[in-house]
Amino acid sequence: MVNMQASAISSFPGFDERRITQPNINQHWNRLSRAQRFAFYALAKFGYRLFFVRQSDNEHTAVVRQADHLVTIDSEGDIDFNPNLELRDN
Repeated sequence: MVNMQASAISSFPGFDERRITQPNINQHWNRLSRAQRFAFYALAKFGYRLFFVRQSDNEHTAVVRQADHLVTIDSEGDIDFNPNLELRDN
């Protein structure tokens, strides 16, 4: 499995940057809820890959991508095909 690491500045309320090191893709996967995993499987059929999981307060938001298109999945498994995210370069 490719080790994709990323960080982002997001518009999620309560965002607080506490990360010292960037987790690998397996650590991101373990942060997903069951609903997020099912939603991700549906997207994976179309070539989307897990990019990272943003944690803020008690919320985990999965960010998946296909080429340059980003999609988010909230903890309830709801998919947002037009999220308001700004990525920063590493």
